[in-house]
Amino acid sequence: MVSLSNTREHLNFLGRLLRRRVGRAHVLALLVLAGVTAAGCANGTYPLDFFYEMHYQQTYQSHEPPRLSVPAGAVPITGRGVLLTENPIPGQGIEEGARLFAANCAFCHGTQGKGDGPVLVTMKEQYNYGTDERPYTITPDLTDEFVRNQTDVAVFAWITNGVTVMPSFAKLLTMEERWMLVNYIRTLSE
Repeated sequence: MVSLSNTREHLNFLGRLLRRRVGRAHVLALLVLAGVTAAGCANGTYPLDFFYEMHYQQTYQSHEPPRLSVPAGAVPITGRGVLLTENPIPGQGIEEGARLFAANCAFCHGTQGKGDGPVLVTMKEQYNYGTDERPYTITPDLTDEFVRNQTDVAVFAWITNGVTVMPSFAKLLTMEERWMLVNYIRTLSE
C-alpha cells in the first residue's frame, strides 16, 4: 500500500522537476525569440532570410547584352537538333524569305537590311538615354562584309538561337522558313 507521505514526496519531487524544466524552457524560448527578432531587423525583402535569394544575383535576360554564343561543336539540349554543315535549300524560297523578312525582321533590320528599322532606332534612343557608361552601338547591318563572310549555317544559327538583343526564332519559324530567310538575306548584299 502507498502511504500518503510517499505520495506527497513524489508530488513535491515532480513539482521541483517541472519548475526546473519550465524555467529552462522559458529561457530557451526567450533566447529563440530574441534571435528571431534580431534577424528580423536585417535588411532584405523578408524579415528573416533563411536562404540566399536568387533575385539578389546579377542576371541577364535573353534580350539583354552581353549574350554568349554557343560553343563550337555543342550538343543541342533539346535533343531534336540536327547538325547541319551546309544549307539544304540554297537559293530556294527567296520570295517567301522576303515575305518572312518583312513580317519578322524589317522592324529592327530595316526593309533593306541596313540595321535602320524603327524599333531598333527607338531601342537605341531609349537604351542610350542618360547613360554614358554602356551606350548601345550595335547596328545589325545584314549587308556588311562581316555578315557576307559568314557561312549560311552561321546566319541560320543566329536566326535560330538569337544573338545579342535579337531573340530566337526557333519556336516562331520552321526550319525551312529560317533557311528561306538565310537565302533572302544573301540577296540583300548583291
